[in-house]
Amino acid sequence: MLNTDYKTEAIKVLLNEDCILTRYYSLIPYKDILVENLNKMGCHTKSDCMKLSDESLLEAGLPDIEMVCLFRAFLVLYDIKPVKLKEITTVCEEEEEIQSFRELYHLPGVKSTRAMLYFKAGFRSLADIARSTPQEIIEKTECVIKEENLSLKVPLMKEVKTHIAVARAFTDILIG
Repeated sequence: MLNTDYKTEAIKVLLNEDCILTRYYSLIPYKDILVENLNKMGCHTKSDCMKLSDESLLEAGLPDIEMVCLFRAFLVLYDIKPVKLKEITTVCEEEEEIQSFRELYHLPGVKSTRAMLYFKAGFRSLADIARSTPQEIIEKTECVIKEENLSLKVPLMKEVKTHIAVARAFTDILIG
């Protein structure tokens, strides 16, 4: 089930160099203590964290107000803009595609072309992405591109790792 109000434990999955934008790297050393302290404070979801005061986030383990601001930006990094979802009905014809694209569009940078590639490669939900390895996704999308002679590029490793991390956070499949 898709849950964009992910659990605080997902912060550990999302805050990794192999799947986060470099501007957030400075948060990585604080993620373990931050998650531990947030849970102790009764903060168990992203929305709980958004309600915390700056002082509470400092008490949770962030060193200064600059990091608090960066953490707040990180929390909304994967929020999807509703206008992005409106495109789906113009690019999909079948209900199965529409439902699949509604989930896949929650992945950062995914629009119709990448969603269709994932769909054709058998990744029809965030749970499918979450349970996969980067190698599986790259190999399956590469096969679709070759078999259908598409003028598309295979997803980059960092892109795939980011998609897996976000899919895991949003489905509560926190493996790996």
